Formats: sequence, C-alpha cells, structure tokens
Amino acid sequence: GDRKTSSESEAGGSSTMDFHSLEDQDGVRFSFSVWPTSRLEATRCVVPLGCSYTPLKKIVDAPPPLPYEPIYCKGQCRSILNPYVHVDYRSRVWICPLCGNRNNFPHHYADISETNLPAELIPQFTTIEYQLQRPPPPPPPLKKFSGGGG
Repeated sequence: GDRKTSSESEAGGSSTMDFHSLEDQDGVRFSFSVWPTSRLEATRCVVPLGCSYTPLKKIVDAPPPLPYEPIYCKGQCRSILNPYVHVDYRSRVWICPLCGNRNNFPHHYADISETNLPAELIPQFTTIEYQLQRPPPPPPPLKKFSGGGG
C-alpha cells in the first residue's frame, strides 16, 4: 500500500510514497512496511523482520556523492539522517524514527527550513552516497595457511 512519511508532511509534500516504487528505486525489499516501535509490537510481528538488498544497483536520478560525513543519530541505533526522520525546524533538531532520540543539526545546517532541505531530507533521495573525507582504514593483516597435505 501507500504510506505518507513524516518528512513529506514536514516538507509540505502531498504525494504518497509507494513501497513497490521505493523497492525498485533502491534495490531493497523488506518483509514489512512498518517498523515496530516497542518490544511488545516486535513480539506481535508474525513475519520476521528482514530485507533483501541488491548491491551495486544503479540508482537513477541520485544526487552526486555528498562531500561530507553522514550525520549520525546520537542514540544507540546510530542511524543516519534520512527522509524518514521527523524534523523540528524551529528547534533545529531531528527525531530518529528507529530509537526516538532527539538530535541537533550540525552548525553547517543552520539555514535548514521546509523550503531549504539538505539532500538527506529530500523524499526522493532515499539512497545517498557520501564521499568520506577521512583516509580509509588499513587492510586487515594477511595470513598464509598451508594445506599440509603432502
């Protein structure tokens, strides 16, 4: 079915997001359409929570990689800022849809508003790439194993 996200409501959008379109767009298929918000709801789920992901799927009309680090939730879930968060533009905070934690926007988001959204909050950009500024971690140590057979 169709579902209107909180980010669409906040941004003044009137269209609904169709799950089948999102699955095709992002290459991710979930076994559910609503995430449980409590342990009780999670125990009542008949179908196990899971997803199927298509790696290296070409994302049509994706924004270019963002030249900065992702904005992480300060809660235990460590989710990343996305179109499904609830935004309070007056307080400059976003509320994580997974853990409910309130997160402040960084200083470089000072001009955020309903009409001036960063790429992470645009409803069509449900998949975003980041061009990380830090060097990649070193490769893991390589160990040589011998077969010992003869």
